[in-house]
Amino acid sequence: MKNICQAIEEELNSIQIAEDNGKDIYRQQKNSGMSVALWREILSNPETMRIETSLDFAETSMNLVDDLLGKDVDDKYFTHNYMIESPVILYIPDLKDPEHDRINDGVFVFHWLEKNFEMSGTAHHAWVQFKNNSFKKLTIPMSADDIEHADKKQLDKKNVDGFKEELQILHFALAAVIYMIKRPNFVTQTTVSNSGGVRKRLEKKKGIPKERWSRIQWNVGQNVQREVRKTMGEEHCTALHRVRGFYRKAESHYNNVTKIEGKWFQWIEPFWRGHPAFGIIKSTYAPKIEDIKL
Repeated sequence: MKNICQAIEEELNSIQIAEDNGKDIYRQQKNSGMSVALWREILSNPETMRIETSLDFAETSMNLVDDLLGKDVDDKYFTHNYMIESPVILYIPDLKDPEHDRINDGVFVFHWLEKNFEMSGTAHHAWVQFKNNSFKKLTIPMSADDIEHADKKQLDKKNVDGFKEELQILHFALAAVIYMIKRPNFVTQTTVSNSGGVRKRLEKKKGIPKERWSRIQWNVGQNVQREVRKTMGEEHCTALHRVRGFYRKAESHYNNVTKIEGKWFQWIEPFWRGHPAFGIIKSTYAPKIEDIKL
């Protein structure tokens, strides 16, 4: 199983081979304006944040965020609440096609925020590129909005509505992972292991700083448990979960109160309780990446 450094180096090499063999890497998706040439620029941009997570981390993040938002997850949450102000690539190495395991090797989900770059689409697009080791099958990354006008060969006889839903789930996965990254008490960012040689090559060839690669994991372990007990107290020594908003009895002079049937109640906003070092309680209705049929 490749790490993100190896996967990106292979992707850049495949694009170069495709271009050398006369492939048109500038052809764009009609809706979003994405092209293989732009994908290469995002891959090699020194400012791009490159994140690797496991399938389990991505799905658990989705469950937690889904529990936070409720069942109706709108695209506006992605743009306004989760995004960072630089290009970002998420790589999930252990998401594979169970029927074609030797062809697909993980998936890239990425977002591009360069305002000065000329694109026919809008800035909120997120794209998906399934990792493929053959330049002959190099495809243009797709957003959910590209499905309607996609090349039939690229869809490969997929159910259009089903494939669009798959891309939206991966879009949500990227949003959820970014949301969790912004909560450093819950996660750790470490250097991608066994990648020193690749990172040095890409730094020399593309100018990509070595610190722009991260593996994101839950902040867990016995040492973390001890630290949580010491700094946060026993009330946080429970599995991480989202407490939904609720009313509790109050007095009229309390903040944020409402009178209901002659009695005063105070609204308590939703909040996080617990810590991933003690486990994570998942919701029951979040979409699952593992159900995707690539």
